[in-house]
Amino acid sequence: MTRKTSTDLQPDVDVAIVGGGVSGLYTGWRLMTADPASSPILSKWTRGGRTLSVTVIEGSARIGGRLLSARPPTMPKVTCELGGMRYVSSQTLARSLIENELKMARHPQIVDTAANLAYLRDHRLRNRDLGDAAKLPYRLRWAEQQALDASNPAPTLIGWAAEQLLPGISTLSGDALRSFLHTARIDGQPLHRWGFWNLLARVLSPEAHELAIKTIGYDCLGSNANAADLLAEYFDFTPTVKYSLLDDGYESLPWQLERRFKAVGGRVATETWVAGFDAVTFADGSTGVEIRHHDGRPSLKARAIVLAMPKRALRLLRPEGPVLDPARAPAVQSLLDSVEGVPLFKLFVVYPNAWWQAVGVSQGRSLTDLPLRQCYYWGSEPTSKVDPESGHAAIMAYNDATSVSFWAGLRQRPPSLDEGRPAHFRGARDHAHGQTANAFGPAHKSVRNEHPYRRNWRTHKAPDVMVAEMHRQLQQMHGVLHAPAPIDAAYMDWADDPYGGAVHFWNPGYRSEQVLQTMTQPVADFPAYVCGEAYSTNQTWVEGALQTAEIVLQQRLQLPAPTWVTPNA
Repeated sequence: MTRKTSTDLQPDVDVAIVGGGVSGLYTGWRLMTADPASSPILSKWTRGGRTLSVTVIEGSARIGGRLLSARPPTMPKVTCELGGMRYVSSQTLARSLIENELKMARHPQIVDTAANLAYLRDHRLRNRDLGDAAKLPYRLRWAEQQALDASNPAPTLIGWAAEQLLPGISTLSGDALRSFLHTARIDGQPLHRWGFWNLLARVLSPEAHELAIKTIGYDCLGSNANAADLLAEYFDFTPTVKYSLLDDGYESLPWQLERRFKAVGGRVATETWVAGFDAVTFADGSTGVEIRHHDGRPSLKARAIVLAMPKRALRLLRPEGPVLDPARAPAVQSLLDSVEGVPLFKLFVVYPNAWWQAVGVSQGRSLTDLPLRQCYYWGSEPTSKVDPESGHAAIMAYNDATSVSFWAGLRQRPPSLDEGRPAHFRGARDHAHGQTANAFGPAHKSVRNEHPYRRNWRTHKAPDVMVAEMHRQLQQMHGVLHAPAPIDAAYMDWADDPYGGAVHFWNPGYRSEQVLQTMTQPVADFPAYVCGEAYSTNQTWVEGALQTAEIVLQQRLQLPAPTWVTPNA
């Protein structure tokens, strides 16, 4: 494809942002609220008193990306998080944005309590038992047994193993931890060149490794991803870190950003699938971007493009232009493959009552090696003013990696869903249309003035066979033979296109702190920028999306830092 040029060609917008998740909407809001005089680039674009023009382009019918909040019809006051659900007190940008700038209502999340269950190898334990090697159904080595006690339960075996490999690492956090990981070597090789599992295998028995990841709750935290970054992910979360949920659901964060973005003149175009982009030369001699759409509508020309997209979505764009054409930019292909998507699955089941309270659990999460893996006691809603203790209750199953494929086998997706989809989405699984009817009613029914969270629940209905299997595993995990049948359920499998995973991990061999800088502008002399969680050093969190967005804004587009950011206490 050759570059288009014309003596009178003008841009349609200054900045086109592809992706209506947090990073895209945040970038648009920051651009539209910035003083153009504070940035040499924005000053040039708005010369002559022009107003900056920014458009966010989203392929789906909703904004929010991998934040997906939903409310069951029978529990209209309980918000269930089918996507990202929380932020933590150590995350500077997310915390400052939510608490200082947007002032969003929030509440603490309780994660682990001593009474929560640990159902492992058909043994039903409590969290308080996980530091007692004699109670654990695993054949641990003597040293591994000695590492466990009440204050160092089974999940800390990963940290214990890391301390054997890298003495002193367990005392570090934050910038000190990152600095240590950047310079650490094992067998003369920098830490980032090692797969994490390869190193753990040196000091942890297979039994201890299995025990650790099953009691951490996430199989991916014991995977063979980049050792430097996975260790940072593990040690950054000290016991003093506090988890917070938003009262109105995490999806209300991108809603707030969208409202503020539109209020200052920004534009959002949904149901607009971008096919690819190429270079264009404007009348003033500057290089810009021509963006093409799947449905054949006229292309959009912009001075710059921001790709606020995860790896899989970037890979689904046409391999053309100065950035994505392998022949023209071979180095970019390696950059794209520096991370891998991690599949995550969530399923919420609504019951007529909180039957699990009969075995002494009512908050936080319980863990198991069954495919459901993590079980969060999400909340209840009274159905009677006379008896506030009675009412519907929701439970969340949350799992990753190989467990996701177990639940994918129960999806029952009809082949007809491929009709009318863009060619490269053929075969992608779809929640919003055509799901088979189930005992909870039809999955797709238009409702006038329906709240988006209700719509999210309706369009993510879980098939009967999936709900029945989840119900069976929940009963087995809790040791309850007779529990009431579920009355509603919804799920999300984030392995679907165009996401390719809910979160991302760095592959071994890449120095993440260097690659993320390059990825924010993959081709130095072309105005295409990339931001989002995938290529950040705060992967798996909204913090990573904001981190890379700020690199694009401050270093690439030369905006000043936001004034509302405050350091962690």
